Amino acid sequence: MSDLEKNQKYAEVIGSKVKLTCKPVAMKLLKSEDDIPEGLELIGEKVRHCEMVRKASLGEKFYSTVEEQMCLGGAGAIGLREMPEKLANGEKYFSLGRFKDLETAKSVTSKLSVVEDKFWGMAYAPLEEANFKADVIQVITEPVGGMKLAQSIVYASGDKINASFAGIQSLCGDAFANPYIEGGVNFTLGCDGSRKAADIKDNEMAIGISAEKIDKVISGLESI
Repeated sequence: MSDLEKNQKYAEVIGSKVKLTCKPVAMKLLKSEDDIPEGLELIGEKVRHCEMVRKASLGEKFYSTVEEQMCLGGAGAIGLREMPEKLANGEKYFSLGRFKDLETAKSVTSKLSVVEDKFWGMAYAPLEEANFKADVIQVITEPVGGMKLAQSIVYASGDKINASFAGIQSLCGDAFANPYIEGGVNFTLGCDGSRKAADIKDNEMAIGISAEKIDKVISGLESI
């Protein structure tokens, strides 16, 4: 079975079991220009990673290099550049009034998920149209959809869900870098940036599913 056929099956099962607000998105880190999946063109504008995820969730497919990534923090989280120093050390978030003091800000930012290896680019596509094996599949849904995905995980694992998020760097750190690094699944409630820039709705959340866990999630969805 080809990557496209597998992804079409994944999309069909997710769509039949989860209350979706848009299409699931497949994402893959690219080491070089040679890794660009067939048929993908460079995105024609400079926008944030979370906006690219939203565009793919609405049917677009493309790839990006760091040059097209407007948000430096998002690009850093997904491994396309070093994380900007003032974001990494908490100064930026402290200056925005997000933490009571700099020490607290540093404590949180030191725990944020960041892909340490550096990559050339990222491929984005609706899952049903992705002709590549995704590093992470991202589902944007209402909480009831998140519940169904959580149920699909605990169906066979016997473990409770341990979501990791802090209300910042959501679609980049929480829903891509975390599952990519951990080889797991992560649930996140969004962030100010993704809700403003990428139009993640007040009633939406995001779930990132790693390549290592997608088959177990699909099996669980089919079984419950």
